[in-house]
Amino acid sequence: MNILIVNGPNLNLLGTREPHIYGADTLPDLERRWRRHGARLGVGVRTFQSNHEGAIIDHLHAQGPRSDGVIINAGALSHTSYAIHDAIVAIDRPTVEVHISNIHEREAWRATSVTSPAADVTILGRGPVGYLNAIDHLWAASTSPPIEMPYGDLADQRIDLRIPAAPEGVVVLLHGGFWRPVWARDIMDPLAVRLTERGWATANVGYRRGDASFPAATADVAAALDTVRTEIAARGLSDLPVVVVGHSAGGYLAIRETARRSDGTRAVGLAPVIDLAGISSLRPDDDPVARFLGAGLTDDPETWTEASIAQHAPERLVIVHGAADESVPVAGSETYAARHPSVVLNALPEVGHMSLIDPTQECVAQVTAAIADSLA
Repeated sequence: MNILIVNGPNLNLLGTREPHIYGADTLPDLERRWRRHGARLGVGVRTFQSNHEGAIIDHLHAQGPRSDGVIINAGALSHTSYAIHDAIVAIDRPTVEVHISNIHEREAWRATSVTSPAADVTILGRGPVGYLNAIDHLWAASTSPPIEMPYGDLADQRIDLRIPAAPEGVVVLLHGGFWRPVWARDIMDPLAVRLTERGWATANVGYRRGDASFPAATADVAAALDTVRTEIAARGLSDLPVVVVGHSAGGYLAIRETARRSDGTRAVGLAPVIDLAGISSLRPDDDPVARFLGAGLTDDPETWTEASIAQHAPERLVIVHGAADESVPVAGSETYAARHPSVVLNALPEVGHMSLIDPTQECVAQVTAAIADSLA
């Protein structure tokens, strides 16, 4: 597989151009990172950058058809160039649009991308890592194309279903990202592919996120899980075990949902957000828990009590947590496991937050082991 990454105006100045927005890495730094990341997946990465609209269009025409997928960040031209939009449509290649910053939280003129409708997926606001997520998504979509299945009328209410020939069970995946809209189910694509290759049917679930998205997110997870069970039953697979695997904020949702069910659904938490108050105290300047719940702890203690999962545990829960995790400290999982003897905790030394969902990392073997252990 080969992927073409095209960057537009002023992205040659990365590293010096407003580093508080675009980061300190230069474009050559990022290009080396993209190629290393692609090589780990068996993907070749070619790159191009120009400050000229016509040059970008000419390169898309010439190189796009020779590519298995395209990633484009047209810079400020994203907001004006219908010609680039048309070029993306014309080459008819799977395309991901990337924006380093969250264009919806900047100047009003940046909020609309006219190139976005031509892309299959838009990734924004994740910093330079968005390019790596785009590579992952294109690789996953090519390696194991999913069946996209709605479970509601909203754009976020979608499930990507992958079913191998003779599945051993069903893994429902819930992504993290502190319930922020910029993070979506695509970040679980690589793990979904690897688990499917290992014989598991996977259902990669999207759900509502953003300010005051509690309890909508929890309702979505419940509805998605019901939809997955209905779908596998319709395919004659109702006897398969179902395990919900949630990472970070998705771990919170997985634990909350499986704790309330009595249908044998098991759970695996990957660096799960369990201690809501603890996470809140670590991030006072932009409290993700207060944003998710729509109020701070002192402003609405009843909602915080309703949202808490500290007193509840699923019938069977295995937690895998990196001891070097700085985003969601392992202490929250340790306290929870000590309170609930049925919970199995595997704390991995020198493992960070995102490594647990990166199938190129050795620690992912502990994730697949946890799925099997949850059914023991």
